[in-house]
Amino acid sequence: MDLISKKDFEQQQKAGDNSTQIMVSGNVTVGITEQQARDICRTECAIALQNWAFQAGAFAEARIQKLEDKVLPKMLSYDKNLSIFGDPGFQILLRKAQIAAASSEREDDYEILSDLLLYRAEQDKNREIRLGIAKAIEVVDQIDEVALIALSIVYAVSKYTPISPRLNKGLEVLDILYGKILDKKSLPTNSSWMEHLDLLSAIRLSPDGINSFKKIEEYMPERLDNYFEAGLRKDSDEYKLVIEKLQSVGVPCTCFEPHPLKENYVRLTTPREVDKIILSVKIPQGTIQIPLTEQQKEVFEYVNSINFQLNCKDQEMTASFWKIWDNYPHLKEVRH
Repeated sequence: MDLISKKDFEQQQKAGDNSTQIMVSGNVTVGITEQQARDICRTECAIALQNWAFQAGAFAEARIQKLEDKVLPKMLSYDKNLSIFGDPGFQILLRKAQIAAASSEREDDYEILSDLLLYRAEQDKNREIRLGIAKAIEVVDQIDEVALIALSIVYAVSKYTPISPRLNKGLEVLDILYGKILDKKSLPTNSSWMEHLDLLSAIRLSPDGINSFKKIEEYMPERLDNYFEAGLRKDSDEYKLVIEKLQSVGVPCTCFEPHPLKENYVRLTTPREVDKIILSVKIPQGTIQIPLTEQQKEVFEYVNSINFQLNCKDQEMTASFWKIWDNYPHLKEVRH
């Protein structure tokens, strides 16, 4: 048997008759380099600026450069080969984004445009989403800042819910989120922002306008209904029976806490899904986690059937909920 070096082995090729062999020394880059992507940006920039006066063109080019500096790092993070820059459809959209950037003096708009271009790359196969992105890019520089904040708040209210089972922690997360969106600015006090977005075709208003929206006092309890658990009254026979059942299978009663929305009531702090409940046991060497036995699961199923009955229409709980809600400044701003 012959021995060959690794280098020699790497350079060997075999092919059949009448075949053409090509060997490349070094690394082969498949896709588009960062420099090529920048060249594409500059080419599209030149096309976008060709009808601008010289002085205006200088301002526009500086703004477009800011967009380019935000886009490329995000694209490289998503796809190091920058393959999307070779797509003619993306190049046309890039040109539109450059025109929008050139027309805007707001730094936030460059960030939004770069995110939209990245989203376009991520959703390359989805024609419906691509259409929405193209429309969004067209109107970025025309949307009033306050209207954009209001729209973002509406989206956040409808799409994001906290995962924490504890009310105060959940509301704290929402308060931080809304605070970042508001960015120390106030929400509009009338419906003119919706009419503005409707004119830009950014939203579609129903004939009833703002009256078609649910009031937040009605919407949020339904959205966060997991916090409106019935719980257990502390002095009730039902509560005593639950404690006995838990103790009989070796489960500590530390899994209860005072109900945040009902006086003299307690609620479970464990997950609704019994299979997700884990017992933590302290031993001299540390803490170990033990899954529930079948008996313990049966008891928790019984307790859950009582504790997790939901009633977001309960007047006592909704009154307490809004009192706690208003303790958080950004939540209070959104409500009022």
